[in-house]
Amino acid sequence: MPDKKIKVSVVIVNFNGKDLLKIILDSIKGINFGSFEIIVVDNNSSDGSKQFIRKNYKNVILVENKENIGYCGINSALKHCKGKYIFFLNNDMKLDKNCLKSMVKAIEADGNIAMAAPALANFYNKKLKSNGTWVSRAFYNGHIKGNNPDAVREIPYMGVGLIRKSFVEMYGYLFDRDYFVYAEDLDLGLRIRLSGMKTVFVPDAIIYHVHAATTQKAKKSFNTFLMERNLLETFLKIFSIKRIALFLPYVLFARIIAIVKDILALKISIALSRIKAIAYVAMSLKSIIEKRKLIQKFRKADDSYILKVFDESYLFKPKFIV
Repeated sequence: MPDKKIKVSVVIVNFNGKDLLKIILDSIKGINFGSFEIIVVDNNSSDGSKQFIRKNYKNVILVENKENIGYCGINSALKHCKGKYIFFLNNDMKLDKNCLKSMVKAIEADGNIAMAAPALANFYNKKLKSNGTWVSRAFYNGHIKGNNPDAVREIPYMGVGLIRKSFVEMYGYLFDRDYFVYAEDLDLGLRIRLSGMKTVFVPDAIIYHVHAATTQKAKKSFNTFLMERNLLETFLKIFSIKRIALFLPYVLFARIIAIVKDILALKISIALSRIKAIAYVAMSLKSIIEKRKLIQKFRKADDSYILKVFDESYLFKPKFIV
């Protein structure tokens, strides 16, 4: 049950990010919003992160996972969240003081909004680097560039944001537990659409992002595998069978193009990772179908509503192509 004294549960996922935690936790302490709690989910860090929190931030709730389960480790915090809303974050961020206030205002303006998402700016030079997100019918996705944030508008997804706890409780999880990292946010955004609700971009809610401070340490080929696997799984879980049959040739053709580009650029390990992801999904159809059955129980919108936030134009801009 939500605690009336706590409106927002701020949840941060951390893995060996002790040097980053002070920046984000101090910025949260300074935000222009009074009714919130802070929860840090630690994915079995070995750099002293847990000890650092216990010593310096005694009011922070620390949830300890026994292993690194990626950004999906955030699910471990859900049972501890007392707020009406959950504000989920990476550890490599700094919040503008009015960020949370702006998102709460947006989400409370419309009961059909499940999630309010912030604009992301570069931590170092403060320049805007995400003016929302896009996803194509080929199931590739990305951030929209631009330095002129516009009004609140619908977007397909965002990797951080403010979400209604009631929506999370409906599914029983925030992110698919098997995704580890990559496309878990798109999967969430499309489940929101499937449920007949929406995600909105709030341009005056600013978060400064170091960007990929943890994932950039991993091999690019492994990251590519996770990305491709998770995107394909989400495609198969969300759409109707009719729409899957219609889009599947396009989805696979886009990946063939990506593989050819990799080979021509002599990125053989990346090409192999894409092939491996396709094979993995093909061999995992039974488990994907089981997930699909559970997700489709919450369908309140048809495919045309989901597709309103899709856009093909960004896919064909060279700087956006995966």
